[in-house]
Amino acid sequence: MGEIQGHPIRLAVGASPEVSLKDPSNATESGLVALSEPGKCFGLIRSLLIVARQGIKWSPHQILGELWRLFTNIDSRREIVSLLRLQPFDGIVQNNPGLALKYVVPNYLARGFTLTERVACFLHHYSRMYATLPKSVLRQILQGSATIYEVIHGDNRFAITLGLPRPPFDREGELFLSLQVNDGVVFNLCFTIVPGWVVKSQAVEVLLITRLQGRKGCNSQIRLARQSLCDYSPRGPLLAALQGIANAFGIYEVEAICAKDQRFYRKETDAILRRSYDDFFAHLGMVRTAAGFYSSPVPIEGKPLAAFKRRYRSRAKKRRAMRRQIQLACATFLRGVTNQAAFSSSDAANPNPVRVPTELAPSRLSHPGT
Repeated sequence: MGEIQGHPIRLAVGASPEVSLKDPSNATESGLVALSEPGKCFGLIRSLLIVARQGIKWSPHQILGELWRLFTNIDSRREIVSLLRLQPFDGIVQNNPGLALKYVVPNYLARGFTLTERVACFLHHYSRMYATLPKSVLRQILQGSATIYEVIHGDNRFAITLGLPRPPFDREGELFLSLQVNDGVVFNLCFTIVPGWVVKSQAVEVLLITRLQGRKGCNSQIRLARQSLCDYSPRGPLLAALQGIANAFGIYEVEAICAKDQRFYRKETDAILRRSYDDFFAHLGMVRTAAGFYSSPVPIEGKPLAAFKRRYRSRAKKRRAMRRQIQLACATFLRGVTNQAAFSSSDAANPNPVRVPTELAPSRLSHPGT
């Protein structure tokens, strides 16, 4: 098998937000309808009007319940408003005020979360993103998508991108990992950085997986991805990228919802979702917690190689080598962006700063086993 060239996209710190964006013209799209009213202040009445225009069927009981919970969580609401007045959130929320109210919608992220828990997840996630990523990169992620891993194999291009979820998945998580084959999305994973207590974990924070599903009609592209990425499922490379993100953010635990907590769960899809969520996470070695989530430390170790039959062991080694490669590449990319921004911000205080390249140099990754 020929060599595979893989590298994260090169992002220049401080570059124009249009650089490396996918569909920047769609930056204002969201499952929550944007209003054209000017100004930065989101009062409670205006917030309710925005939520009421989302095309969601609200029962009188839901309306009264959410109204009461909004009033009783007014301090947290003020925290969110203060956070979203910072750049780059400010400009994005002005174009799409509904973004600031996603947590109000019932079953935001997953079924069963209280409004207090939903508020905590939203606030923690965006506070963490703001504290960790350079503004230029954060703006790119929120307005479009950034390619964090790329593989060229023959005539085919495989990429993993990181961005803000688009409708109809925008209430299933705050970040969206997509596996693309020749620029078409074939599989996606939604996740959010949430406080550990929300999922009854002892960890300070965890990455919470709330969606892990493929796109209909992409079987041939998925087969290509499986062959080129040495994996039996596109879920493997996406989970590897997620663990790379966890490494870059210093997060040591991953949690995942079960099928019945998936936002679009229906009885008629129970068997399919159980195979896609419960069975898959259990097969990986993730443990079902008392709170109903699947949990694992990072890295997800999986079944020991010795437990595989001899004829499958070589294939398992290749698969794990490729996953480690993707994980390392994604972690290196995000760490490089963050460290480069740190160097740049220290230049003013340092009369003889150490200069770093203006762009991240792409890494050259070889196919395992070649």
